[in-house]
Order: sequence, then C-alpha cells, then structure tokens
Amino acid sequence: MNIKPDCLVCLYNQALKTTKLLELDDKKSAEILFEVAKILPNYSLNFTPPQIAKDTYALIEKLTNNPDPLKVSKENSIKQAKAFKPFLYKKLEQSKDKLLTALKIAVAGNVIDFGAQKQINLEKLLNEIFDTDFKIDFYKALKTKLNSAKKVVVLGDNCGENIFDVILVDTLKQLYDIEVFYFVRGKPIINDVTIKEANESDMKKFATIIDSGVPTPGYDLNYASEYSKAIFEEADVVISKGMGNFESLYKVTNKEVFYLFIVKCNVIAQEINCGIKDLILMK
Repeated sequence: MNIKPDCLVCLYNQALKTTKLLELDDKKSAEILFEVAKILPNYSLNFTPPQIAKDTYALIEKLTNNPDPLKVSKENSIKQAKAFKPFLYKKLEQSKDKLLTALKIAVAGNVIDFGAQKQINLEKLLNEIFDTDFKIDFYKALKTKLNSAKKVVVLGDNCGENIFDVILVDTLKQLYDIEVFYFVRGKPIINDVTIKEANESDMKKFATIIDSGVPTPGYDLNYASEYSKAIFEEADVVISKGMGNFESLYKVTNKEVFYLFIVKCNVIAQEINCGIKDLILMK
C-alpha cells in the first residue's frame, strides 16, 4: 500500500516519540528531527510506509548508537501482555467457538503498537472485543481454508502482541492437523518482534519461528530472505498480523492473505472504508 502525505507526518512524529522515550537532551533530539526531515522528501508516493520507516529508524539507530532504540518499550509491552494471559485463557476455555475467540485475542494484541497514529487502551479493548464483530469479516472463508490446510504462516508484528499470537497459534494447533510457521523481523525495527523476543516466548512450543530477513516493520517481499519467501508461497494459509504487514503486502502480492488487525490510522481507514478501532479480518 503506497504512502499518503499523512504517513510522512506520522513517521516524523514517531521520531519525536522515540527521542522522548530515550530521554535524549534537546540538542540530540533536534539533530535527529532535523536529519529525519531531510530524508523524508527523498521518497515518492510509490513507497510503502514500512519502507520509509526502515530508513527513518536506521537513521535514529545511527545517531544514537543504539541498535534497538525501543528495547525498553518492547520489554514493557511484553510484560503488560503477559499479565492478561490468565484472563484470556479463561475466555478461551469458556468459548463455544475457540477459533473465533483466539482470533479476537490475537487481534486485540495489535493495539500494542508504538508506531500507531491512534493509541488504543488495551485493557478497555479486552473488555469489549469479545462482544464486537469484525467490520470486515472473512472468518468463514478462513475457517474453510484451515479445514484442508497443512502449512500455515502467521506473520508476526509487534512485541507484546506476539504473546497474544501464542494463544492463537496454540489454538490452531489444537484444532487442526497443521504445521505453523511464525515469521518475525530480521532486525530490531520500531517495537516489532524479532527472533530474540519470539524465542523468549512460548511460541517455539507450537510453531517454527522464521527470521524473515526483513529490516522493515512489515513483511516486504523486496527484502525477505529466499527461505522465508519459499515458505510464504508454499503455505496453504497466510494470516498477516498488524498494519505494517498489511501495508507491505496489500495490492503487492498475488498470494491469498488473511489480514488480521485493528485500524489505527486514518490512511488505512480510508483505504478499506472503515473507521478507527474497527476489527478487520479481510482476504
């Protein structure tokens, strides 16, 4: 999905948020913002937001000499998500449709997003989500595909969200005779999950964790490793978590993909004719 002018403003604001998270002094913060402002005009509207984010955060990494600027944010998000696990497993146990409930749990985790234009309260959302329908709903199509699937790819997104993804993948393995591959980023980028955070979770009990090779906050086929692309193409079902993966693949790949996310920015809301906070399960 190509950028809109709003995306440039969003990326600039993310740079400012990062300087505040790192508690940088005014001089260093200004340096970063000036340099980010210089690179943003270099991109046409043919780029995707994750492609520009890659270069923006690479610049922040260089100027701060910090290979993982949002490490503290990621750690806090994972801690926050783990606190909800007993509540979520209880909801799953009580559910009559465990797949649907697991999908709702996984999509709820998508609000843990440092780069989102609109921030949504996780606890409040969890008290509402199980009684909220998907605005775009391809649940029946996904369920039908899973009935005959052998290989399933889940494209991971944010740290913290990955803890909720474990519940989804655990449920998929219980319900279907499938092999699951969980894709993560090739290096730290924003607050996205990498091989490090995935291996520290329970995901390795249920899925093969794949380092996708991408340095972008979305599964960009231009940067993906040949190994991950082969698995991606061979998969019978692909479940894409989050807006970054949607922005990278929507109208780009010919592969059938089920996109699972919460709308958190005006650009995507307009693109798919939905509203902020809408739950999306689209194909």
